[in-house]
Amino acid sequence: MSKVIANLAMSIDGFIAGPDDSCDDLFGFYDNGSTELRVSDGWPPFHMDEPSLTLFREAVARIGCHVMGRRLYDLTNGWGGHPGNEAPIVVLTHSPPDTQPDGVPYYFFSEVETAIARARDVAGDLDVAVAGASVARQALDAGLLDVIDVSLVPVVLGEGIPWFAGSKGPVRLSDPVVHEGHGVTHLRYEVQK
Repeated sequence: MSKVIANLAMSIDGFIAGPDDSCDDLFGFYDNGSTELRVSDGWPPFHMDEPSLTLFREAVARIGCHVMGRRLYDLTNGWGGHPGNEAPIVVLTHSPPDTQPDGVPYYFFSEVETAIARARDVAGDLDVAVAGASVARQALDAGLLDVIDVSLVPVVLGEGIPWFAGSKGPVRLSDPVVHEGHGVTHLRYEVQK
C-alpha cells in the first residue's frame, strides 16, 4: 500500500536548512562513502556508505510522485525537471509559474488536500514523497502524512528553518526504526492516526 512520506535531513536542533537556505552541513552524508549511486542524469552521483545507500536506493525506487511547495520549487528550479527518479512533481502554490523546466510532468494546486490526492493518484501503488517544511507541516496538520523519515545529522545549526515547528499537536509517532550510517542516523517514524 502506498504511503505519504515526509523525508528530510535535519540537524539535531531541528533545522532542515540554515537561515540562508544552505544545506551543506546537512547533506554531507550523500558524499561521504565509497559506493557511487547515480539517480538521474540531471544530478551528480552520490557517494554513500552502504547503510545509507541501501535505504536511499529503496526509498527512491518506491517514489511515484513528489510534492513540494512553491518556495522549494523556486529554490531548486523544480529540481531542474529531474527529481532523482523521474517521478512527476506536484507543487503546492497559489500562483503557478508561467513556465516549468523540461523533464517530468508538473501539477499545481493551491490546497494541500487536493495536492496530496493528485499525488496519490499519479503515484498509484508507489509512495508520495513530501519535501520542504511548509508542505510537510500542512500535510501533517491535515492528517495526510503516514511516515516521517528523518536523516539526523550530528550538527547543531543554532538557527535556520525548522521542520515541524508550529504544527498542530500533539501528533504521536511510533518508536523509530533506526539505521546508523556514516555521519547520519536514519530514523523512520509511523504517524499514529
